[in-house]
Amino acid sequence: MTTRIAERVAKRVRRPRITMAGTLSAAILAASVASQRIVWPSERYQAAPERFFREVLGVEPWHRQAEVLEALVPERARVSVKSGHKVGKSNLGAGAALWFYCCFPDARVILSSVTDRQVNQILWRELRMLHAQARHPVDGNLHDLARTGLRSKDFREVVGFTAKEAEAVAGISGRNLLYILDEASGIPDLIFEAIEGNRAGGARVLMLGNPTRVEGEFFRSHSDKREFYRTFTISSEESPNVLRGEMVIPGLAAREWVEEKRREWGEESALFQVRVRGNFARQDASTVIPLYLVDEAEERWHDTRAEGRLHVGVDVARFGDDDSVAIPRRGSKALEVVAWNGLNEPTLAAHVVQVVRRHRSPREPKAAVKVDACGGIGIRVVGHLHAYQEEIEVIPVNVAERSRLPGEFPLLRDQLWFALRDWLREGGAIPEDAKLAAELVAPSSSSTYANGVRSSPKTSYGSG
Repeated sequence: MTTRIAERVAKRVRRPRITMAGTLSAAILAASVASQRIVWPSERYQAAPERFFREVLGVEPWHRQAEVLEALVPERARVSVKSGHKVGKSNLGAGAALWFYCCFPDARVILSSVTDRQVNQILWRELRMLHAQARHPVDGNLHDLARTGLRSKDFREVVGFTAKEAEAVAGISGRNLLYILDEASGIPDLIFEAIEGNRAGGARVLMLGNPTRVEGEFFRSHSDKREFYRTFTISSEESPNVLRGEMVIPGLAAREWVEEKRREWGEESALFQVRVRGNFARQDASTVIPLYLVDEAEERWHDTRAEGRLHVGVDVARFGDDDSVAIPRRGSKALEVVAWNGLNEPTLAAHVVQVVRRHRSPREPKAAVKVDACGGIGIRVVGHLHAYQEEIEVIPVNVAERSRLPGEFPLLRDQLWFALRDWLREGGAIPEDAKLAAELVAPSSSSTYANGVRSSPKTSYGSG
């Protein structure tokens, strides 16, 4: 009897009490949650992309990003943004794509850039991160790759293609279209012609990039076609991190980086003007290797396959602060840039062989090691390398000799510079290296013929 009474008491204790106040409180809470839920597409943020960034994505755009976003609001907007490095271009492009997708019925956003890496590993990765961290859930089925995209049940979508796929970009139509073109300086005019065919229906265009080429639609949008675009130039020096001297926004350019590049490149250099100031490189017509070739070679490095025999170019230091440099290459891909300072000849030879061993398979043919042998130091390094003949074929290169094409070039040095330019034009890929880039863009055709050009890039990337 006592047990039954205890069980009844326990049941009464566990049973929740339903009161009018409790019911009213639950109803108010449910109504509050429902009022905060946003059903996409929503007109709420169509004219307020900056507020969309803040309230939906949880991102506070810095003032230059906010200016660009505002320029995208009008129908048929064409916006072109040239900038230095680390100003938030990828974040801006990915966030703008989500804004358009979430706000406009039948929205279609097309992302494009020069390489697959730029589309998938940078732009699309940024979009996926913003999507995952959004304060308000963004609807649709999000895929791992840009080509399969983000797609909703009501046919809104964000998809991405490389600039090589002009047909894919051209075959997209709709009443609400937004094209976002990253690294736009390297996108061929064929893509812009395809886009222009779809702009009759009111498509918007956002171009972003470092201004490496003084030709093409991106360049024209800031020059003779400027009246048709809202244009922006964003310098890395404007970053809040640079202006305040502290890390205000992680990922943006820092004051230390800007000052380092100012000392390393010089303010008037093409590298500083393009990669920091966001200005087009006004290089002289006699420049042997224009900056855009270097930038494009760096950009495609990740996607380029290393194939063929292993070649290693070696430039031997001749002065106290000069570096000895070795660059291994397979086919169209330079594998790395290795520099040493203060090594004697036998130690340098041993280090070069270590580079070979790092990249050569045991059963493949000997690596071709080409050494700048112009002068006693280089000749002595060649002598020490002969001790490793089971692993390498040593090829001395005297760049001060007469050219093998005397009708075109006075010296071998000059011939090799232009061979390097052709190698880059034909798809050569190099790892990102600030010192190497600065040396590559420095010589002009007049300086190469004047016998005063440092030879490290030529011997490292020579066509042999």
